Amino acid sequence: MHRSDITQPAHHTKHLPVLAYPLNSVTFHLVQRDDGTSNGTALWLGAQVLSIYLSAEFKGKSRKIIETGTDNNASDLCDTARPKAVELGSGIGLMALALASLGYDVLATDTVHVCASVLRSNINANAYLVPGRVHVRELDWSINPTGWIWDDPVSITSSASLPRRGDDGLDFLAPPFDLIVSSDTIYDMALVAPLFETIHALSALSFPPALSPPSSFSGIEASPTSPPEYPPTQPCKPPVIYLAIERRDPTLITTAFRRASEEWGLSFQRIPEKKLRRAGVGVGWDAGEWEGVEVWRGRWDGVTGAIK
Repeated sequence: MHRSDITQPAHHTKHLPVLAYPLNSVTFHLVQRDDGTSNGTALWLGAQVLSIYLSAEFKGKSRKIIETGTDNNASDLCDTARPKAVELGSGIGLMALALASLGYDVLATDTVHVCASVLRSNINANAYLVPGRVHVRELDWSINPTGWIWDDPVSITSSASLPRRGDDGLDFLAPPFDLIVSSDTIYDMALVAPLFETIHALSALSFPPALSPPSSFSGIEASPTSPPEYPPTQPCKPPVIYLAIERRDPTLITTAFRRASEEWGLSFQRIPEKKLRRAGVGVGWDAGEWEGVEVWRGRWDGVTGAIK
């Protein structure tokens, strides 16, 4: 495969069944399927832009700085063995692998179809290249968080009761998370509420005063009202959120971010385009190739919708 193929924007490479994708000193080999069955089985521009930007933003920083995306406020830091991220709509797995290459443990989530057709196999094939762990799980945004299951190796939100597989000794990735990411997921108004409700729930599960994750994995569904398990001397803010979107429908995007703030207490600010360019976004691409792609950084206010 020629280098001219693999460095092009995603809309020029959808015909390629396998992408050899260089990032953070390694080359990932990612299978994609542009068969019209699902938008999530091929690479999209948002994931490219976000992976490039965060790779530059986090590379070379200390573990504690990475955990919250801050530079010098020690009171904001959570003391974890390794920073943890959760991705919504992982697609072919580029963003999850990019974060894992930076030292994150990543919970990569998507629909049943995407997990089975491309995501799980891509993660398994490239896991040896990265220091962080990546776990793949199905996550249905329409399922109420009180029904989420954190110790199932396949699905967080399976509607059916799946048999346990003798995995009691496995270290499952679960809240609290230090980072939430999602790309190319705001394109349909019907998805706005489920997406932001899921982001809100994950933020609340990762914030001590509001909700706490399960303290053990006993095969019982997690209760979001369990007593907090965090050390009281180590407060932390809700996780940082990064979203990458394509502004195909300006009204939809504007409405989505307004609702995120008003209904779920999720406030976002757009990363300036010049900062994305300094991070390397668009290098080698023709002018206008990523026009309309935006990266937004946000955080839950820690109050709106919190369970008391």
